[in-house]
Order: sequence, then structure tokens, then C-alpha cells
Amino acid sequence: MSVPAAIRILTLLLGASLTGIALYSAGIGSISEYWHRAGVMLLAGVAVIISLPLAKGRVGMARMLAVGADLVIMAAFAAGVCWVLVLNDRLWSGLYILSPTDVLFAAMGLASLLELTRRSFGWPLAVLAAAGLVYAYAGADLPGVFRHAGYSDRAIAQTVWFSLNGVFGVAASVMVTLVFIYIVFGAILEGTGAGNMMLRVATGATGRLAGGPAHAAVGASALFGTISGSVTANVVGTGVFTMSMMKRRGFSPAFSGGVEASASSAGQFLPPVMGAAAFLMAELVGVSYLTIATAALLPALIFFAGLFIAVSVEARKLGMKPTPRTQADRLNLRDMVQSLLFVLPIVTVIGALIMGRSPAYAAFAAIICAIVIGLLLNPQLRKEPWRIATALANGGIAGAKITIAVGAIGILIGVLNLTGLGMRLSEAIISLGGGMLLPSLLVTMIASLVLGMGLPTLPAYLIIVILIGPALEQLGVPLVAAHLFVMYFSVFSAITPPVALAAFAAAPIVGADPLRISLAAIRLSLPGFLIPYVFVTQPELLMIYSDGPVDVILISVRLLLAIWLISTALSGYDSGPLSIWGKALRLLCALGLVVVWGEVQIVAAAGGVAFLISSWLGMRNQRQTPGKAGNE
Repeated sequence: MSVPAAIRILTLLLGASLTGIALYSAGIGSISEYWHRAGVMLLAGVAVIISLPLAKGRVGMARMLAVGADLVIMAAFAAGVCWVLVLNDRLWSGLYILSPTDVLFAAMGLASLLELTRRSFGWPLAVLAAAGLVYAYAGADLPGVFRHAGYSDRAIAQTVWFSLNGVFGVAASVMVTLVFIYIVFGAILEGTGAGNMMLRVATGATGRLAGGPAHAAVGASALFGTISGSVTANVVGTGVFTMSMMKRRGFSPAFSGGVEASASSAGQFLPPVMGAAAFLMAELVGVSYLTIATAALLPALIFFAGLFIAVSVEARKLGMKPTPRTQADRLNLRDMVQSLLFVLPIVTVIGALIMGRSPAYAAFAAIICAIVIGLLLNPQLRKEPWRIATALANGGIAGAKITIAVGAIGILIGVLNLTGLGMRLSEAIISLGGGMLLPSLLVTMIASLVLGMGLPTLPAYLIIVILIGPALEQLGVPLVAAHLFVMYFSVFSAITPPVALAAFAAAPIVGADPLRISLAAIRLSLPGFLIPYVFVTQPELLMIYSDGPVDVILISVRLLLAIWLISTALSGYDSGPLSIWGKALRLLCALGLVVVWGEVQIVAAAGGVAFLISSWLGMRNQRQTPGKAGNE
């Protein structure tokens, strides 16, 4: 057996082991808290080293040195984690004082964790976590808000490595007991063919729309994104098909990439799964998952409605017509049956939660359902049943990488708990905003976009909410609204320069410059940037804070009208090209529709309705006068 094949088999075995632990703890039995967190962290570290070896691509002496370095890192990480278990009973007593040997083991574990983080997600998160450790050690010499009293090596090791307030703290607990099983759930859906059926259903359902493949990309990425915790996986998984179709339809490569990047990112905040972040949010906020899903549903639907509007406007601008009915890729009875590949598992999650079962058990039941329905409906899966085992193992490897990222964020959580920096940062944000809500929201948005760059959804949301979330809470923002605000802009960081992970993932597939894709994605998503501001200032949009359906309907209609006005203004086109004054008036009306002053809303609504009627009349005239529409 060749070395690459052996490494692949070993990687799959480690992934399968991690998945086995997740399945056991979710649906069969419980595992001791310390052993569960430490055991998963240890296996995750080994899996990352095996799957991302330093020796890859090296030859000769360089390869031998790289293999030696990997073995040293693996031994250091294993020793550091195992030492936590050795001291378990003594640590729980609260009376144990760390020895120099204990501090050495903590240093070995932390240093190797930083290297594993770099391998999994690059330098940004690794550098940020390392900066947290340096700050804990040297912050006593810093000026202003960053100054603290100073802490010894023993105190830092105690909090960051050996306590439940750091690497093995609440974030790690939620990861190994809850989030991990949903990452496996997403992997098994993809392995059973549900991902391909999502794309097929989205394509068939949008075949008669003028934007055709672009609308299909929005629908498919929305469906796939809700179960996937990775924006880049969403872009690659659905974009390989949708972006080529968009280009053939006549959309520019940059616009095609922008549609895919926007929709793939936004799928992360669409219930029911929300890229597994919904369950972490429920744990952090202290409410049920169903409360989070209910609150997130309407804003997410409105955002995707905004993407549909933006695509429709672009299609009209380019003179595109709906595909003739005889050519439309219609959905048939077989497609409806095959759609059960993803519908039934998701219904199982929701049904189990409504019945009062835990979110982890709901995922366990959904995985069983996905495997059974996959074997029943997918003949290829029956011929190749090992694809199920491979999908389960791949889910374990994907979960391992996220576990390492959560461990790195645990370093920051420990440092914040030790130094009190989080509260001082919140005060600084409020001070920068002058103690007023809107300026503070702007500062929070910018900080979220910057801190979220280069990170997957779950780590991005977690790191931002622990650093910045308390600032919004101090300003009186409802807790769920504050967390959703942070999550939205941590997700949007995937499309904003200079990192723009979603744009860089789309670039080689669609054949366009990543910066141009990023700018196109921002233009498409910019109307949706309003949504978090609206549900913070007018929480009725989240439904859980509303007094009745009338409030929810009114704010939803106003927001949809505002998004349509912004989309047409940014495109510079409606039923025809818009003048500079037409664009400006539309933007003013859109702004007026979402402010909290009733009189301004009424005037803006009147203007928005007038623009809407004008648009309808213009498009009706075009239909009655063939050849008038086109590339104006």
C-alpha cells in the first residue's frame, strides 16, 4: 500500500471515530464532560495533522524534517490534552495549585493548538489567538483600555488551558455535544445525493423566470447553505453547476460569481439549521433552538427575496426573457419523490424538536432518516453503500477542523475572562458611538466584518459575539437581535474585501477576478445590509418580539419595498434606465421606509408605491410593444 493511500485510510478512520463519538453522545449514551471535550479535541488534532501534513509536496531531507516536526507537534498536543485528564480530579477540587511541570504541559498544548489552527484555517485566527496569549502575558505594560493588572504564567495556564473557561470551556462543550453532529448531518445529506437534488429542485422551480440559472443559484445555495457550516463548500458544491449556467444565460462572469457568493453566504443564516450556528446561538443566549429559528426565519426569507429581486432587475437590464415553456427544465413526479432525500431529514429535525427532544437527538434521528431514505431512493447509493461510511468519515474530518478553530477561540475566551478586556472593549465601542445606538451599530458592523475575515461561519460568529456582543446588550438591544446582528455581519465578511473567502472560492470556477466578484456580491447584498439594522431598531421583524401579525406584516412589506427600491437604484435600471435623480429619490424613499418615525414612513411609502406603479406600467408597455425592451 502506498503512503498516500495509507494516510487517506488513517484519516478516514479518525474521521469515523469522531463521528462515532458524536453519534453515541447524541443518540445512545452520555460521556463524562471532561473526557468528552478532551477526547474529541485530541482526536481532532491528530486528524488535522494526518490530513494536513507538513510533508505534503516536500521531498528528500525536507520531507523527513517535516515528518519529524509533525510527530513532535502531535506528541506535544497529545501530552498537553492528556495532562488535562490526568489533573481532572484535582482541578475540580478548586484547591490545586499548578506546578512548573503543569505550566509546561499547558504551553506545549497551546503552542501545538496554534499550529493546528494555522493549518486548518490559515494565519488570521492563529495570529489572533497567539496575540491573545501575548496580551495576557504582557498587557500590564500596554496603555489605555488594553492595560490590565498583569498575570503570571501559572494564572494564564490555569484559566486558558486547565479550566472550563478556556480551550475546554463552554464553546468546546457546545461544539462536541451539539454542533459536531450537525456537521455530520450536512455531510451525510451530501453523501446520499440530497445536495444534487436541492440543485435540481431549485433549477426546475426557477426555469420560467427571466434570470433562470441565477435564480436557481439563489435557491440552491439557500437550501445547501442552511445545512453546510462552510461558505466555501457551498460555493464549490453548487457553484460548479450554477455559475456556468449563468454565464451561458448571458450574465457576466463577475456577476455570476457574485450571485453564488452572496447566496452561499446568506444560506448560513437561513433556518432550520443555519450552518449549525443556530444551536450554538441558542446555548449562548439561553433560549430554545425553535426560538432562534423563528426569529431568524423572516429576515432570512426577506434577504433571499432581495437577491431574487436584484437578479430579476439585472435580467431585465440585459433584455433577458423567460425560457419558453417547452424548453423549461420542468420538475416531474420522480423529482418530487427524490426531493424527499433532503425534505424528510429536515422535517425529522423539526419534528423531533417540536416533540421536545434535544437538538442533538434530533440530528441523530435525522442522520438515520437520511441514510434510510437515501438507500431507498438512490439506486447508486445501494450499489455503492460505502459512500455512506465515507460521508460519515468526511463529516468527522470537517468537524475536527472546526473543533480546532473553536479551541483557538477558547484561548481568546479564556483571556477575556482573565483580563476583563471584553467589557472594556464594549465600553470603547459605545464611547466611539457616542453612546447612541446607530453609530454604535455602525462600529459593531465594521468590527464584525474585519474580525470575521477568513473564518468559517461558526468560528467567525463565536469570536465576534464574545468580543463585541456585550456592547449591543449594554445599549438595550434585545439579546436575540444582538446575536443575529453579529451573525449577519460575520457572514457578510465572506464577501467583503480584502479576504472575501466566497469570492476567492468562486473565482477559479467562474473565471473572473476575485475583487470584481466581491464587488458584485456586495452590490447584490447591500440592500440586505439594512435587515440587521431594522430588526435591532424594530424587533417585531423577528416575530418573537411582536405583539401580533399586523406589526410583522407591516414591517415586512415596508422592508421588501425598501429593498426593491435600493436594488433598482444600485442597478440603475427598472423598466428602463434611471436618471441620477431617480436613483437618489429611490434611495431616500428606501431609507424613509425603515426609519422608526411614522410620519416619515408614510411619506416614503407613498413615494415607494408611486415608483412601484410606474415600474409596473413601464413593463406592461414593454410587453405590449415587442422589441422595446433590451439592452438600453
